[in-house]
Amino acid sequence: MSINMPTLPRDPTRRAVILLNGVIICRSMVFLVPVIVPYFALRIGLDFQEFLAAEAIFAAAVLGFEVPSGWLADVWQRKWVIILGTLISALGVGLFIPARDFADAAVAQVLMGMGIAMFSGADSALLFDTLRLHGQEGRYHKIESRRHGFGLYAVALSSIIGAWLFSIDPALPIAAMVIAYLATAVCAWFLVEPERDATAMKWQRPQLRVLLSANRIIIIAILSGAVLFAATSVAMWSQQPYYSALNIGTEWFGLLMAAGYVSGGVAGQFGHHLTRRLGSVHAQWLIWTALVLSFSVAGLWPGYSGVALLLCGSAAWGLGWPLVQAIINHRVGSARRATVLSMAGAAVRLGFIPLSAVIGWMSMENDIALAIFGLAVMLFLLGGPVLWWLNRAMKDSAIPSTSITARSG
Repeated sequence: MSINMPTLPRDPTRRAVILLNGVIICRSMVFLVPVIVPYFALRIGLDFQEFLAAEAIFAAAVLGFEVPSGWLADVWQRKWVIILGTLISALGVGLFIPARDFADAAVAQVLMGMGIAMFSGADSALLFDTLRLHGQEGRYHKIESRRHGFGLYAVALSSIIGAWLFSIDPALPIAAMVIAYLATAVCAWFLVEPERDATAMKWQRPQLRVLLSANRIIIIAILSGAVLFAATSVAMWSQQPYYSALNIGTEWFGLLMAAGYVSGGVAGQFGHHLTRRLGSVHAQWLIWTALVLSFSVAGLWPGYSGVALLLCGSAAWGLGWPLVQAIINHRVGSARRATVLSMAGAAVRLGFIPLSAVIGWMSMENDIALAIFGLAVMLFLLGGPVLWWLNRAMKDSAIPSTSITARSG
């Protein structure tokens, strides 16, 4: 005699979550990142200041295409925007192989920027709309934090592999990145676009001023993210010259950067617990304080302790970026969700451009340690007022969950 056990209903969002995990893992296999500074020096002939200039061109390309691509994701199917972005990214990174001067690197960076912009925000918007379709939007921050963590674990793994591939042939990390981007497109191909209001997908000019004026918290959250994560981006690229100044061999670069990304993955995967305890604003205050102290000590007292402290930037990114996305997603409707998420990404790129220029100049005029201390000072002066403004705006909001969803579809 058999006993029929009750079966639990299948989670209708499971397939989408798994595929979106695959998207972020594959696109995060950035095998070139841990050795990109020595690659630019050895194969293209660029010094660190020129490298940062090339990265600023990349950031400008992302900035230029970020909002238009987010709008395209809102009025078109987001899965196709992700696929298009990954194919353009694969072309861009592939052009690093024949690049032999700054102009060649700039062309590759522009294509990379276009591609990255295409799927920036589109996957997060697709996830939130899928969850909302089934009444599960309350799970978004937890799932997005885990996804963010998986992505950083992928960066960590690819950092180790990429440094090893670089030791065999400098072109191998680039070939591996092209394959990873193609795998991203395959994962996106099998995604199913959640149903959305047909009027939300009309081809119309995005009214961003009207969209954002309904909720100033969105604007301030974007600004706070721009300050914090532009600084962490500059700190990440500063790690490799910092290692070189300490006479650490390039064979260790991948392992050291992997350690940072693992810490970021852990922070991302479990950071929602901390956010639930502290609240979104206090969590950002914690990130800001930790970054200012870490960069100050690493800059004033360069050494192996500074190597460990610089890795805090990855942990801050893992913890903080899903938090910024959650603040935005719960206050923006489906019709413009990807657009506003793309604006948040664009703000980080916009902050990176002048900040990287200043840090690059300081590193060439003085040394990388002093430049990192300068980064700490700028983060202190810029981040404190913005976070105070965000804290005040959140307190002044009579209804924290007040949303512009009804106004924007």
